[in-house]
Amino acid sequence: MDHLLRKRQGVDTAQLRADAAAYGVILEPHHLEPVSYGLWAEHLPAVELLARCITQWRAGSNGVIGLDYGVVLEMARLYRTPDLPRVMEDLQLMELHARELINKQSTR
Repeated sequence: MDHLLRKRQGVDTAQLRADAAAYGVILEPHHLEPVSYGLWAEHLPAVELLARCITQWRAGSNGVIGLDYGVVLEMARLYRTPDLPRVMEDLQLMELHARELINKQSTR
């Protein structure tokens, strides 16, 4: 992700290509292009809350378990997240999908 942010700022991706090549990975041009997604306004509070808590994963010996809800709820209170029950439902859906992807990547 960092290389995408740097690319937007005009930094060359040569170092990323060199790093990838060192591991035998060949990056195609489409791998280096930023991807844009649309976001419905009603989902913005959940996405913002997840972004604020993205480093607050609990993990065990079998991988990521889920977000630390103590921290999630404290951040929601701190940032005055509106309609918290609905936002938590949306956040839990994103958490389940993210947990699945994270744990799948760690088994490779």
